[in-house]
Amino acid sequence: MLMPTDPSALSRLHRRQSLIRDRIRAVVHQESNGVYLNGRPGSSKTYLVRTTLESLGQRYAYSNGHITPNGLLDLIDENPQSVIVLDDVSSIFTQPKALQILLAALGTTHDGSRIRTIRHKTATSDHVTHFEGGIIAISNVQLASHSNAVLAALQDRVHVMSFEPSDEEVEAAILEIAESSPRGVDAAEAVNVAVFLISQCQRLGIRPSVRLYVDKAIPDYRLWHAGNSESDWRDLISSSVRQLVIPQERDLRDLTRKDEIAAERNLVMDICATYCSPADRIAVWRQQTGKAQSSFYRRLQELQNEGLLGA
Repeated sequence: MLMPTDPSALSRLHRRQSLIRDRIRAVVHQESNGVYLNGRPGSSKTYLVRTTLESLGQRYAYSNGHITPNGLLDLIDENPQSVIVLDDVSSIFTQPKALQILLAALGTTHDGSRIRTIRHKTATSDHVTHFEGGIIAISNVQLASHSNAVLAALQDRVHVMSFEPSDEEVEAAILEIAESSPRGVDAAEAVNVAVFLISQCQRLGIRPSVRLYVDKAIPDYRLWHAGNSESDWRDLISSSVRQLVIPQERDLRDLTRKDEIAAERNLVMDICATYCSPADRIAVWRQQTGKAQSSFYRRLQELQNEGLLGA
């Protein structure tokens, strides 16, 4: 099984990655206070950030998923001279208090000093943190999509980078990873796994992702190779890919109306983060819920009115 890496696609991907690595270097070398990196899910944004920081020997603090304003303040307080990586940070932009903390942490002082003062006042205390580090935020959502005036000020303080590799570039990235013997899998075997995964994605019309390869396909192969599975590795991987297109069966009768609406809103957010085309979004919505496109746009409008999704 052979699918050679497309050199032109790999070259384009490397150029994109080089620009992002340079923005990260600017934070490490204190030429910049922060970076906001957004792009399609599974495109190895987090891997790129973390491996770049590690290659530079940079100490960094990593936070993944939901974080409260107080949690953000504690994280900055505990790492006053470090680079802080905030992964999957969409929820933080709906919290005015968290945004104000970010603005203070990413600001520029009038005297050119690296020390930025973050003051948090409550009814009983006045807490001050002096921050000299940098912040790298990673998200599936463009910064400009967050409808809030404060975000314009935030955008002025950081380098905003979009990482939207094409399917061909992602396939090239997967094959390049395969050639490095990921997770101890022999390179030739890892390439076979990569080629099979890519072929399954193409057959089913699924966008390939580095995460799908590294976190699912390779573990599936390792499980089979170690003799710990009843199924062939190809069947395991095909099952993982099919789960991306087969609607999950849900009995909405078991949900209250409030829970049903919350589930639909979460689904709309996931769809908008994953698919750019309106036609693709509606197709997935109908597949997952069986409801008309008017229901999708109703939930979308609710989220936009609350500032949880951009227009």
